[in-house]
This record gives sequence, C-alpha cells and structure tokens, in this order.
Amino acid sequence: MDEIDFEKRFLKPRKHGLLLSDEEVEVLNRYGIDYENCFQMTELLYHIDRVLEEEEIAELEDLSIQLAERNYYQNTNK
Repeated sequence: MDEIDFEKRFLKPRKHGLLLSDEEVEVLNRYGIDYENCFQMTELLYHIDRVLEEEEIAELEDLSIQLAERNYYQNTNK
C-alpha cells in the first residue's frame, strides 16, 4: 500500500501569490506549464487549457478541474 505524502498536498504560496501544492507543481512542470509567470489562477488555467487542446491528458484535466473549483471558491463573492 502506497503512503500518502500529505506534505506534498499542502497549499503553499508561490510566486505572484498563487496557492499550489508541491504535487500540483510537479504536474505543471511535467507538462511544461510555467506557473511562475502567472499572476492569477485564471491565467494558469488558460495555459493548462492550451496544452489540453493539443493532447488529452487525464492527469492535467483533473488538475484543471481542481484548480478551477479552488479559484471559484476563493475568488467568487458569495
């Protein structure tokens, strides 16, 4: 049984204030998505979508959904 590394799942502030876990950063790096030059989550989601337009990648699609949901809950006035 694989152990879950909870430390890699904690959200950490990144450059320009984006909150991303080490696990998410690993996925972004794997597909060449430069999150460090993104100022907003919507910008990062745009770059992810550009990659997904070229190729269907389940892992990246899952990350996109997760980040979009986080963006909604963090940045939408309720």
